[in-house]
Amino acid sequence: MRTLIEDAWLLGASLLIGIGLLASSSVVIVLGTLVFLSSAAGRIWAKISLDEVYYTRDMSLTRMFVGEETVLTLALANRKLLPVPWIEVREQVPEGLLLIDEKIFVTGASRTRTLRRNTALGRRDRVEWRVTVRAVARGYYRIGPTTLFSGDIFGFFENEMVADIPATAIIVYPHTYLLPELGFDSVRPFGELPGGNRIYEDPSRIVGVRDYQSSDPMKRIDWNATARVQRLQSRLYEPSRAQSIVIAFNVGTLKRSWEGSDPIVLERGVSVAASIARWAYDTDLAVGLIANGAFPGQGRPIHLGVGRHPDRLNRLLEALAGISSFTISSLARELEGSLTAGSTVIVVAAVMPDDLVATLHRLRRDGHHIHVVKISSQIWESELGSIPVSDIANLMESLEAGLAEELGVPGETILTKGNKVSASEVAAPL
Repeated sequence: MRTLIEDAWLLGASLLIGIGLLASSSVVIVLGTLVFLSSAAGRIWAKISLDEVYYTRDMSLTRMFVGEETVLTLALANRKLLPVPWIEVREQVPEGLLLIDEKIFVTGASRTRTLRRNTALGRRDRVEWRVTVRAVARGYYRIGPTTLFSGDIFGFFENEMVADIPATAIIVYPHTYLLPELGFDSVRPFGELPGGNRIYEDPSRIVGVRDYQSSDPMKRIDWNATARVQRLQSRLYEPSRAQSIVIAFNVGTLKRSWEGSDPIVLERGVSVAASIARWAYDTDLAVGLIANGAFPGQGRPIHLGVGRHPDRLNRLLEALAGISSFTISSLARELEGSLTAGSTVIVVAAVMPDDLVATLHRLRRDGHHIHVVKISSQIWESELGSIPVSDIANLMESLEAGLAEELGVPGETILTKGNKVSASEVAAPL
């Protein structure tokens, strides 16, 4: 449509000149010539208006917790001698990021809005805007792409260009609570944890290899070392006395998976799992995560082995930040053969299927300490017996209402609304 309008100016000018020649009217000829020259000049100006115009986008933080704020800095620079009479920036921003005191526009893209900025640029001029961004929903996000619009001084002709910069990737970690806020004892929230005086091998700390023994499980085999020496080699792990916590998160929120998912309960479970992970890390416990949801952009369940590496908490929170409602396995299956000796299993669940109950009882017989955190008001028909259960559903409802009020958004906004991208697009592989 814009091209047709632009061509109409030239066509109209040509018609005026033609009519003037036929009618021998110098006034019409001059008018047609002025229109032709003006439209040609405007078209040329619009075509070069975005030449040597450079756009940059910078975020002061790209890793945040829900509720935290960062500054988005947008900058335009005109490095040519010709001024730019007007220019408009359209920046794509996902819903999970709230722009403070900014007017935004709804776009046709799902869960995306547009931030617009208008200005003029003189010769070798530069303009900068600073926008405060608040994270209101956990998830993986990206800001961009950015489209620039400009044209001639009269606004008759336009030019547009997609800025040649990559999208800015952001991870918003789940909101976490102190365990006493969730109703747990501040000293021993899950009772007396076993394993502190018991030596076990920590699979997160490999110290060498040795020849394979028939009793070694297949997952212990080091295939790279095996290829080098041409005989089976097993990994040697460093012995540890540290107490270990495995957070087992059941992503399912309804009894029958085909019914869909309850997004509020899912976010509640993510937040509770993140809170326990943060407590375990701060308490200097070895901590790991098992979930029957997939890594972002990947088709495998989440398994982060028990460890106390300095980046352990970041890896756990990044995994939880990207969890969706899609389950690719049962939690009972993921717990089979996944636990180190002496570990405590904290199960975060909205539903408790029979196969998970059976697995938890078996794990308890094998010497693991089991504690279940119930996050929904659904009635569980399965019998957990002497396995301790902490029902925090009602308490979480009040905490979620308080968080929504603190963030200044409706409660249902605190959901996963990010544009999903693969982990490699957002951060280093998990």
